[in-house]
Amino acid sequence: MGERFLHIALMLLLAIACNAQIDDLQRDYFRAQNFVLHGETDSAVAIWQNHEDNEMFLLCLADYLIDTEQYSQALEASRKLENLNLTEAQFRMARIYAGMGFAEESVEYLGKHLSGKEVRTYSQIIRCKEFESINRTLEWREFWETPRYSKSDEAFADVEYNISQEHYDYAIEILDAMSNTKSSRRNYLYAKTYYGMENYVQAMKYVDQANSKDKEVVALRFAIQKASGNYASAYETGKSLLAVDRYNAENLLDFADVCMHQKKYLEARRYTGRYLQCFPDNEKALYLDARLALFSEFKDDALVEVSQLIAQNPSNTEYFKMRGELYYEYSMWELASYDFSMALDITPNDARLNYLMGMCWYNRASIEKSCFYWRKAATGKSREAAEMYYQYCDEN
Repeated sequence: MGERFLHIALMLLLAIACNAQIDDLQRDYFRAQNFVLHGETDSAVAIWQNHEDNEMFLLCLADYLIDTEQYSQALEASRKLENLNLTEAQFRMARIYAGMGFAEESVEYLGKHLSGKEVRTYSQIIRCKEFESINRTLEWREFWETPRYSKSDEAFADVEYNISQEHYDYAIEILDAMSNTKSSRRNYLYAKTYYGMENYVQAMKYVDQANSKDKEVVALRFAIQKASGNYASAYETGKSLLAVDRYNAENLLDFADVCMHQKKYLEARRYTGRYLQCFPDNEKALYLDARLALFSEFKDDALVEVSQLIAQNPSNTEYFKMRGELYYEYSMWELASYDFSMALDITPNDARLNYLMGMCWYNRASIEKSCFYWRKAATGKSREAAEMYYQYCDEN
């Protein structure tokens, strides 16, 4: 038995290695994320520092240094960022100087940030804890005496807030009142509102009128198509999303899910493999890849992954059912019956589980126990169990 599991584990590692075709930058970025998730920030910082010529890595490094109040190093990272993304660098400089208590320098950089593109809303700015150090100063008050946002910007921020609070009717009311504002942003927010309301027809109508090149528009179109079950279109949009938003690891799993619905199981596993290479203990990814392995007849891979899931989360009935059925197919009756019993502890009236448990005991030459489970399954309207019960069990 031990040799078999070793063989299965080696096969799984080989499958992941073959499927995990991921470029170095993407892999390192995701690995750093995984280190942060596990509290290993020193390892994450080492990766970010190794790629200081890349905007995404510098953003992570600067934010970490600001959050940990290492302001002199954060200032150095933000100055490097100026050559890659000036607007984002200016916002971080404003945070750094605020954290250091230099109000004049902070508002100077904040003003530069707000005069650029893709700027923060007021509510996003005041949520940054660094500005608490200067929000009572004269410089701060004088800075905000000058209008910093247009009326449409303020209205859009109000819409975003109401969407986040699921106040969709009010969000639409605000957008309707902006009838003189014809912009891609307005159409995008209409689409986002209707998506939240699960009105996918209206959502798609408006997302088609938004700027199709914007990353957030592509992501919303993909989400709408996926939620409405239009997997053929979601598949095409998903490929575009992976290209424009390549540092969002969740896109890999979402696209793999779409591939699964298109019955492109091997292609789907390429993306779950990429994800698992960097997040090897992620429960959602392991479960998705295990299902894909079953669909594509890689049962040994599925068995290893489901066993890992059970070790991580032994309270999930579905995992025991999956592994039990795999053991059942391998004719490992004792192991299968153990997993079925664990699942039945949580869902004792599951007809299929009771039927399979009966079959396990039948193959272990215990008719009495088989009949007990077949009777329960037949009560739950399992035709297969009823046939076995009447054929092998004494009704007396």
